[in-house]
Amino acid sequence: MLEYIEKALSAINSPLARIGSWIGGGMLVIMTLIVLLQVVFRYVLGMPLGWTDEMSRFLMIYMAYLCLPLIYLQDKNIAMTFLLEALQEKRVRHLLMIVIHCLAIVAFLIWIRFGYEFFLRGNSRADSLPITMRVIYAAPPLMMTITILSAMQKIVMELRLLLGQGVREHSVEI
Repeated sequence: MLEYIEKALSAINSPLARIGSWIGGGMLVIMTLIVLLQVVFRYVLGMPLGWTDEMSRFLMIYMAYLCLPLIYLQDKNIAMTFLLEALQEKRVRHLLMIVIHCLAIVAFLIWIRFGYEFFLRGNSRADSLPITMRVIYAAPPLMMTITILSAMQKIVMELRLLLGQGVREHSVEI
């Protein structure tokens, strides 16, 4: 049963994470081009562009949030693993990972709540771009919701391993 739930979550999470990482990678390329354009205009032509700093900042925000589900699924996020590595008992390790993923979901829910409040108050316009800040403030609640699905998949995987229903390791294939 747990393996079926894990596969169902993976069928949702894997494409979302892959698409998010491709879009995020595309945004990185665009951001790099914008910064290079700003350097040329500022230092070569002596005519700085006013919108490049803000646009590259907004692209960086979206890039980070779009790649978060993939990073979470593949355990590439920043972590202090000394406690997990010190644990000899695998069952205790799986139980601790379940607790960690549950705490992550709580943090994500708080992030969603405050992000949604920012989104609702985002009627102001960006300083140099013709967009409202709602466009930028939409990223955290939306992408953290998708990341919760990734955390749920990790919880199901750890439960399955804790109960001895499989031999797959922590890393999730995308």
